[in-house]
Amino acid sequence: MKILDAKISEIKFQNATDFFEQFAQDYYTALFTGDEVTSEYSLIGNKPHTIIRFANNNFTIKTANKQFTVETEHSKCNNNDDFWKFTNEILGKTNFHEFAFPVSICGGMGYLSYEMLHQIEKIAKTTNANYQMPDFEWIFYNQYFVFDNFAKKAYEINLQYKNESNISKNEKVADNFKVEKLLPECNAKEYMQKVERIRDYIFAGDVYEVNLSQQICGDFMGNAFQLFKKLFAVNSAPFSTFLNFGENKIVCNSPELFLKCNNRKVETRPIKGTIQRGETPKEDEENKIKLLNSRKDEAELFMIIDLLRNDIGKVCEYGSVKVMEAKRLERFKNVHHLVGVIEGKLRENISYFDLLRATFPGGSITGCPKIRCMEIIDELETYARNLYTGTIFIMNQTSLISNIVIRSAIIQSGKIYLNSGGAITIDSNPKSEFEETEHKLKNIIEAVMGS
Repeated sequence: MKILDAKISEIKFQNATDFFEQFAQDYYTALFTGDEVTSEYSLIGNKPHTIIRFANNNFTIKTANKQFTVETEHSKCNNNDDFWKFTNEILGKTNFHEFAFPVSICGGMGYLSYEMLHQIEKIAKTTNANYQMPDFEWIFYNQYFVFDNFAKKAYEINLQYKNESNISKNEKVADNFKVEKLLPECNAKEYMQKVERIRDYIFAGDVYEVNLSQQICGDFMGNAFQLFKKLFAVNSAPFSTFLNFGENKIVCNSPELFLKCNNRKVETRPIKGTIQRGETPKEDEENKIKLLNSRKDEAELFMIIDLLRNDIGKVCEYGSVKVMEAKRLERFKNVHHLVGVIEGKLRENISYFDLLRATFPGGSITGCPKIRCMEIIDELETYARNLYTGTIFIMNQTSLISNIVIRSAIIQSGKIYLNSGGAITIDSNPKSEFEETEHKLKNIIEAVMGS
């Protein structure tokens, strides 16, 4: 993936989502965007050069002329080191960082599925996978578009790689979309039984909190990008993405940053604590104060901040990890969130894949302590999370930005898959937890189906 030349042209600044619509049906295109007030950059990847996948413990690489299993000692990943060794090898062959802005913030665009935890920890997988997708995909593009939302400037970047490749494929779809028959995995009794089971584990001293979720499945017809546009119009979350990755269309309306890194400075911003915006200014202020004064939400946030301090501390310079803000209130169109801000400086010999290995999955969507929580999640959740609560990212050797995949949908083979859940603590009331999940499901269903 060595770049020989980069041609940069300044183009007219406009909304990145509107601009992307012309590419939305093209094969393996990607959009990373957010609110133009809070998200500094939006990026588009177009005309894929190389597609790297990891599925069933095998790497495959696809270019315009061929697709092949990687013939190295890592082609069959038999232990938890092989995946990370091979991805580091690929990262080491990239040279985006040798070019000036805006090329320097571009890179491979892709995702790590939540199921990649099995390439980090020795946790048995017992959940059922009711749909299949790779655990990891990483795409390098011939063409990027960068939108500087603060400076109101935009750029088209056309790259010349050492080896030419342009994977081209187009599909025609309807102008709109339709969703029917959305059904959750659990009824009230089943979900409350799972909450009680987690509270038993907490009383036994196994864990402090566990993030429990359930899957919702329905029928999907039509244009997945139109669903993204609708969700983004309702809530232009700062870490939103749309990935048209072949048979998988990935719609993500995430408010949560996982990792942001530039020249070895690391930042992570876990979210714990959510409340609806009020319908009037008075009600909105009351809801904000209620969230800020919630001891339960504060305790959840502080636990996850401590977990993430420990995670990034594994790979950061001694003494560099600091909590910059222990409890920040962030406002979105529909909700208020409590957010923590933690920073550190990576050690010199640590790559961004090493950082991901040390911190993945994000503690805000597992619970604390992380390993035991992931075992309990696997025990209690019926279906594999797949990409839900994984991360979507853009990476080169000196720049990384990644989100937590929440408020998301996977569309595949005429079906749509969503998840909803929340943190269970010792103070959790099973009935209230189910009602909170119902409320979240109601928001999802109204956004997706319009009623």
